[in-house]
Amino acid sequence: MALLSKPKSPPPAPPPLPSAPKQTFLRAKLTDGSTVEFDSEPLASGGEKIVFFTRDKQHVVAFFFGRVNDPGERRRRLEKILGPYNPTIGGTQADYWRKHFCWPVGIVDNDPTLPADFIKRHNLFRPVLGVVVPAYRSNFFFKDRTGNTREKKGRWFTGAKARKLVPEEERGNLLRYLQCCSVMASAVRRLHFAGLAHSDLSHNNVLIDPKHGDASVIDCDSLVVPGLAPPTVMGTPGYIAPEVVAGKKQPSIETDLHALAVLIYESLLLRHPLAGPKVRSTRSPEEDDLLSMGAQALYIEHPNDPSNRLKPPPEISAHRLGPYLEKLFIKTFVVGLHAPHLRASASEWEKGLQKTLDLVHPSPDGHNWFILAQGLPLECPFSKKKLAAPVPVATFLRHIKRPGSDTLDFKDDEHALTVWNGQYLYPWHARSNVSPLDAKRDTVGYFTFHQNKWYLVNQSNADMLLVDQPDYLRHGHAVELTPGLRVLLSLEDGGRLAVFDFLEP
Repeated sequence: MALLSKPKSPPPAPPPLPSAPKQTFLRAKLTDGSTVEFDSEPLASGGEKIVFFTRDKQHVVAFFFGRVNDPGERRRRLEKILGPYNPTIGGTQADYWRKHFCWPVGIVDNDPTLPADFIKRHNLFRPVLGVVVPAYRSNFFFKDRTGNTREKKGRWFTGAKARKLVPEEERGNLLRYLQCCSVMASAVRRLHFAGLAHSDLSHNNVLIDPKHGDASVIDCDSLVVPGLAPPTVMGTPGYIAPEVVAGKKQPSIETDLHALAVLIYESLLLRHPLAGPKVRSTRSPEEDDLLSMGAQALYIEHPNDPSNRLKPPPEISAHRLGPYLEKLFIKTFVVGLHAPHLRASASEWEKGLQKTLDLVHPSPDGHNWFILAQGLPLECPFSKKKLAAPVPVATFLRHIKRPGSDTLDFKDDEHALTVWNGQYLYPWHARSNVSPLDAKRDTVGYFTFHQNKWYLVNQSNADMLLVDQPDYLRHGHAVELTPGLRVLLSLEDGGRLAVFDFLEP
């Protein structure tokens, strides 16, 4: 009889896995008397601040590192930014600006209840100064090709290497980038209207969402407040104005205008407007870079000086972005590059981008958009596909009422509209004194291509005037577009006259 083998002892139980640290929250008192609860573990840190999520994750609390050089000045700056200079409170456009600024909503100033160990662990010093700002909206995050969640900072979409990590559906097209730039320009115009300068505009401090054509200006707690708060940073390399790089000026509204133009150029053309092949110094790369972005900066598409042009030339030049933007790039990077007071203003960029959006045309490939205007080829530069049929273009003239005169007088509005099938007319097309920011998006008309003919259909509740008939275009009625057709789109003040012509392939 075989001996029974002795049963083996069961293997020892594995040691218990370490439990995740329990999430704890701290409470801080704001200067308005309210309190905010925030996670005791940081979300992120930057050059100036360390950031913590609030309990509801709707805001973050950002504490300034180390000893603030002048806490009194910093405190007064924040009070002004939250108070009289705040575009997100009051006014008809406050809701719009809340979407497109990450604007501070509260201040933590020397709260004695913050634990000493928390202060020491995160390199903070009393009096502790912090600011509460909204968390980024969800559309400003994406998952890259490796599965990591990223903030939609512009470098992901304009940098050649980083762009490869962005999923195709997040990259957008020219139409969406124009919309992103339009929002950027509007936000900077609003800052400058209040006398504020951002001082560090860059693709690190502007979030863009090319999938939906959205943007938001962030890091608004260090704005340059006129007569009170000087700049605390010189800017981000590549966006710093030449006069600041050369040590001649401090950041200001004028230097913001250089950075804004760089942002727009990079977003639309995926390259830097000053980074060309010209060598300024052979002594060191650092000196060459300093001169290239500073005292000897030169636009890579300078119309008269070819010494810094790219070789081979880029497939899509600034000229292909249409007449309005090309003119503003020349104004900023040629005329105003070393003469800051001559740069295009944020308001000019805003208007130029809005006008350029009226020149976009869908590509024959069904995916892209491109700029189409007088003097530009009827070919999409992205897909290389050509349009086969003539394209209508409306040139806008502004209706001018002269006292005691019944005649129709008009002035060139330097504004045109490239027509495509299914395109809508909005109030800001029909009247020159209406802004897209103020107007409702109720359509006043649309264009349609039917049986090889183009038509304009009046959708407004008011008549349009067929100037040369003379007759009225009533609600729901259509008129065929023919060369030379003139339609007064609105009989109200600021009404525009649309004169139609055709671009031939």
